[in-house]
Amino acid sequence: MNQIPCVPITNPYMVQQQTTYMPVPQQPKLNAVNIEINNPSVGTQGIGQAPQYAQPTMPYYTYPQAPVYEYPQAPVQPYYPPCVPQAPVMQQPPVVEAPQAVATAPVQAPAQVPAAPAPEAAPAPVVTPQAPVEIQQQNINVPAAPVEQTLAPVVPEPVVSTPEAPKTEAKPEIVPSETVAPLVDVNSFIAKLANPDFDVQASGMEEIANMVNQTPEKATELVDTKVFDALTNIINFDSSKLEGPTAEQVAAREKIMKGNEVTDAEKELANKISPKEQAERNKSYALFTSAIMQKLYGDEVARLSNQTVPLTELPGAITVVDNLKDNPNPMVRASAIEALSYIQNPAYKKDLTTVFTIAQNDSDPGVAETAKAALEKLNQI
Repeated sequence: MNQIPCVPITNPYMVQQQTTYMPVPQQPKLNAVNIEINNPSVGTQGIGQAPQYAQPTMPYYTYPQAPVYEYPQAPVQPYYPPCVPQAPVMQQPPVVEAPQAVATAPVQAPAQVPAAPAPEAAPAPVVTPQAPVEIQQQNINVPAAPVEQTLAPVVPEPVVSTPEAPKTEAKPEIVPSETVAPLVDVNSFIAKLANPDFDVQASGMEEIANMVNQTPEKATELVDTKVFDALTNIINFDSSKLEGPTAEQVAAREKIMKGNEVTDAEKELANKISPKEQAERNKSYALFTSAIMQKLYGDEVARLSNQTVPLTELPGAITVVDNLKDNPNPMVRASAIEALSYIQNPAYKKDLTTVFTIAQNDSDPGVAETAKAALEKLNQI
């Protein structure tokens, strides 16, 4: 029965007998880089014609063959891939001759000597011819069939799962915004300005004036409506019902002003300030403290917005002007002129010129002199 010859994949270290092919005219050039596929066949003389090969004169493989490299080889059985049937090329199996018996002359046994039982002859070795090695020429025009490989099934190892503890989702931590502590305790200043003790009021206004001059960045927190209201209440306080200086106090002061000799008791009496005089003194302090705060407010607005606050819109400015016009105490009127002179600004020049010009006609010579000095200072800007 004809067997489909296959070309075995031999040991790469064995020398193989190459097959000799008949020359074919106009055979395409084939190499590892350029493979020309025509119709699709390689080296054919015509469509449908079988390739012509030279008849082999000897077996394709002659065993044993000497290895190219002299080192032991592993006894690996050759692997024969499945091939597509084509014209069988049969090779005659090797003929193994059976060993022939060699005729020898019979040996005469000595007379009357019983022959020992001859040992049983060992059976002749039976040589079983090996199955012929089928060699099949692989047709390069036919794609090789895929080789099916059977893999041993992989048995997965049992996975022992350990129950995990339930995870508790961490709630996002809400960090409260930091509260910026104020640099100045405004309420404490307001409490001092509202204190009925005139000395406490005077101390609070002095602290404000010092803070504005020394640390204006902290004093900006005092630019508060409540602070201006507290200063306005001090300026508008009705002191008419308060006790004024006694006649003895007035006489002692006149002696001191004239340069007359006074006793120590008279000096102490002259320096003692009555409640009414304390209230009027605090009005002068409040006018000047209000002017300091107004200037600080106007400068801060100009720095942030590059705009000038009008004079009439400065907190407490109207109260200052009203006291310059109507306050019966000349000392308070003079203090109002000094307060307006402190906040003078080129933008306020026209309004302040009008106010100081009118104040030069005040009935009190001290107030008129103060207005004249403020007007001269204003003309210099």
